[in-house]
Amino acid sequence: MAEEALDRPAGRGGPADLAGGVPVRRIPGGDVSALLDREWLVTNGLGGYACGTVAGANTRRYHGLLIAAHPAPLGRLMMWNHLTETFRLPDYRIIAVGGTERVGGNVEVQGVDAMTEFRLELGLPVWRFELHGHVVEKRVYMPHRQNTVHVLYRLIAGPGPLRLKLRASVHFRGHDDPVSRLPEDPYVLTASEGRYELSAGTVHPRLRFRIEGDSAALTLDGVKVPDVLYRVEEDRGYEGVGTLWSPGQFRVNLRADREVVLSASTESWGRLTALSPQAALAAERDRRERLIVSANPAARTGFGAELVLAADQFVITPV
Repeated sequence: MAEEALDRPAGRGGPADLAGGVPVRRIPGGDVSALLDREWLVTNGLGGYACGTVAGANTRRYHGLLIAAHPAPLGRLMMWNHLTETFRLPDYRIIAVGGTERVGGNVEVQGVDAMTEFRLELGLPVWRFELHGHVVEKRVYMPHRQNTVHVLYRLIAGPGPLRLKLRASVHFRGHDDPVSRLPEDPYVLTASEGRYELSAGTVHPRLRFRIEGDSAALTLDGVKVPDVLYRVEEDRGYEGVGTLWSPGQFRVNLRADREVVLSASTESWGRLTALSPQAALAAERDRRERLIVSANPAARTGFGAELVLAADQFVITPV
């Protein structure tokens, strides 16, 4: 099992101490089995969430980057399941990270050696990859009370630029539906001025994608990903094999002076774009810091602060 370390700075409580008093839980990379067992969770205060394994392969039906919470009769919906990431270095070497487990015991988890660290900052997941002289950080976060998720990439060391390919895969279904359930309608992609919408009939809301970064574009390359195995579902006696679908690959340059953000949402375009992804991250960090400041003084640092943030994941405003 991967070793964990919890930073426990000496600072206590107040706003001036938050930069040093916020807990950071670290898990080193390298052990595929341990990284498939470890899971992360981000919630949006509505009952929606994003979660998955540290390794990037989904092992439960509930793993995905956007599980949206909508009023009845829709309820919670699996909207965005999986993301495959590929980096092309300046010397044209290719490094893929993340993965998928397929039927037959074929675990396609790539880039484990490149992932040097996973950590939680204020409860939000951060991955660090070292790619032959380049260091990349990836973050996943959700604006509070929005069915929106942002995946942010930052080049923090190395000359760059890196060419980043992102393939988003989906399986629209109800939250508790089996992974084997096939959509009744085909997926339809529409695009206009850098805004992409994915729909499948009239039952599910539209899934909106937006990518920010240097020379960002979507290459249409629709593919099915069959025989995806969800090992935890299978081990528990549930249907454990499903199919994903991807409309294509987002391509973008990752530079030291410009971040890359892939956003997905079932909210309106107006609400999705009301805050920049960077402003949304700052607002969510501020909200979490205020939760810690308002807690009992004994719960403002270390493990106590972690418990405050964990409890916040269970507080929702029903939609």
